[in-house]
Amino acid sequence: MERIRLSPVRQQAINLVTIVGAVTLFLVSVYFLQLDVGKFMSRFADAGDIVKLFFDLNLQELPVIISELFVSISMALGSLAIGILLSFVLSFLGATNTAPYPWVSVLVKAIISVIRAVPALVWILMLVASLGFGNAAGLTGMVFPTMGYLTKSFISSIEEQDPAIIETLKSTGATKLQIITEGLLPNLTQPFLSWISIRLEGNIAESISLGMIGAGGIGTLLMKSIGKYDYPLITTIILTIFLTMVTVELLVTRLKKQLR
Repeated sequence: MERIRLSPVRQQAINLVTIVGAVTLFLVSVYFLQLDVGKFMSRFADAGDIVKLFFDLNLQELPVIISELFVSISMALGSLAIGILLSFVLSFLGATNTAPYPWVSVLVKAIISVIRAVPALVWILMLVASLGFGNAAGLTGMVFPTMGYLTKSFISSIEEQDPAIIETLKSTGATKLQIITEGLLPNLTQPFLSWISIRLEGNIAESISLGMIGAGGIGTLLMKSIGKYDYPLITTIILTIFLTMVTVELLVTRLKKQLR
């Protein structure tokens, strides 16, 4: 198919309209945000003094930081394990080629869509209001976004399988369970593990950030240190989180390479 070539004058007109439109959207956004630029510039002169406070470390609290970090990682792993079990069952019920009835597939996909539409922050807030602050609310709240992500990913992998596998097994009189265990699972192990490894990294990041609203773990410790303006402790916690996330990302990347 041939590409439509625009004349130079028309191309310049389109570029000009695009630039004017982008500038207009920016100005409208600034207007509705009601930014106090004067106040920002007056406070900006003191930014250097504040930044200097972050160059100190509080290594005395390192055992407490590591302990709370372990709590966050435990919540991430615990919610991932529960999410995997629930997603494994729901995905085979939700995939069109393995669902016992078409309406079951529609129902499962509808439920997962609702779960995915609600942000993890909202799940945590609802459970904190119900169960109170702490690790139980954090673990339970993270199960929902984990289950939503994995179930949708698993369903996609199942529905991408070759229909000939299912038809061949059906012609031999294989049951639904045999079709799943003997026909589909051998080909699904690698994609499932890839999705799980990706979600592991996301769960750890979410467990840290959601801890700042009462889910427990190192996020709660960071929020308390911010409230007390304890800059050395804030810097130490942030560096610990940074090193942890880098380590997790390297491990997940290596795991993906091994799976391939």
